[in-house]
This record gives sequence, structure tokens and C-alpha cells, in this order.
Amino acid sequence: MKKYLLKCRLFLLPSLLGVALFYVFPYLRVIYYSLIENQFSRKFVGLKNYLMVLKNTYFRLALKNSLLLIVIAVPVLVAAAFGLSVLLLKMNGRWKILRIAFIFPMLVPTASVVVVWRTLFDAGESVLPVYLLFIYKNIGLLVILFSAAFSTLDHTVFEAARLDGAHGFNLHRKITLPLIYPTLLFVVLIGVVYSFKVFRESYLYFGTNYPPDHSYTLQYYMNNHFFKLNYQYLAAAAVLTSLIIYLIVYVGVKLQKKFAS
Repeated sequence: MKKYLLKCRLFLLPSLLGVALFYVFPYLRVIYYSLIENQFSRKFVGLKNYLMVLKNTYFRLALKNSLLLIVIAVPVLVAAAFGLSVLLLKMNGRWKILRIAFIFPMLVPTASVVVVWRTLFDAGESVLPVYLLFIYKNIGLLVILFSAAFSTLDHTVFEAARLDGAHGFNLHRKITLPLIYPTLLFVVLIGVVYSFKVFRESYLYFGTNYPPDHSYTLQYYMNNHFFKLNYQYLAAAAVLTSLIIYLIVYVGVKLQKKFAS
């Protein structure tokens, strides 16, 4: 038994080294930069940088917009993906080409999509184009995850529910959602994490480091401090952002374990 455990550890070693080299060590360096005065003097200042960042008007604006993106766009994304997955399920294998179509947004270069978005929308008037771009780019993955969850369900449960009078929305609310609740929570977490990665699309859409206030997110804040060489504020903002993501994921995992047990 010990021999097999040793082999497993040896096989895992390259992966663990990669995680340590490209994730753990850089993150520790970010924490270090967040605790010093700047990259030149390297004087330890404790939590001063964090307090400066939290007091900054633009950081609070960016934090508010990032949280609004989670609160507004992520539920719409999850609901749209769930609805499309149910629609595909009702087709019973017909029009399978539609399943492939949802992969296209993930394959099409972002710059090409942004060109279309600039033609359809007037940049600066509303945050809606950014929300729609976020939904368009990520809905395909969520549809795939929901469809995979539906494929594992026992269809006799639905037949019994229909005989008892459950139809339409009530059928999915009382039967489908409870059965796929772990997948639903995972999909929500994926949506939250991906909401922090919308910077590339937003940056290309507005074409500037300083978009309208309604679209100024945490990624813009950190990107601008990177160009200004304010690594101490960049690092502090990055650590705070990672803590927010960790807290959201932690709550999601706890809820998943609670409803799975």
C-alpha cells in the first residue's frame, strides 16, 4: 500500500510544483508588495496600503460596479442558461446542432465580438452592453454544465410528477432544481468567478483605461495602478479582490455541502 501511495505522490509532484511555482509563490509575492511602502524602498508599512485602497474613491466605485455585475448579470446568466438547457432537453435529441452553437462564443476571438458590439451599441450610455457581452461569452459553458446534469436525472421522476399534476415552471422548481442543486451552485460560482474576468471584453469595448463610471471595475483599478507602477496599491487591491472571491466561493461550497447531505 505504501508503495502505491509513494507512486501517487510522485505522479502528483510535477503538478504540485507547477501550482507552487505559478500560483502560490506569486501570490505570496503579491502579499509582500501589499505590506511595503513601494517596490523601491521596501519599507514595511503593515496594513497602511490596504487602508489607503479602502479609502480611495475609485476603488469603492470599482468594488460597487464589480458587485453589481455579480448581483445583476450572474443571476440573469444562470437563469438564461437554465432555460436554454431545459429547452434543449425538451427537443429530445432534435436539432443537436444547437448544442454546438452555444460553444461558438467561447471560440470566437473577443476582438471580433467587440467589433459587432460597437456596431450594435453606443459605448458610454449604459452598462448594459458590458453585461450582455459577459452573458454572451459565458452562457455556452453554463448550458453544457446544466445539460450534463440533466442527462444524469431519472426521467421516471418527472413522469411521476406529471401524473401528480406538476407541469411547466412548477415541475422544474420542485423537481429539477432540487435534483441538480449541487450543479446549480457550482454554475453560480463559475459565473461569479468569470465576472471578475470580464475586463478584457470591457477594455476592448471602451478602448480606454478610464471607461464611464458605471463600467469601472476592480480590474480597471488594478490595471491603472500597474501602469503607474503603484505596485503596493495594486497588490493590496489584488489581495482584497482574492479575499472577496474566496469568501463567495467558501459560502457557495458550504451551501453545496449542506444541501448535498
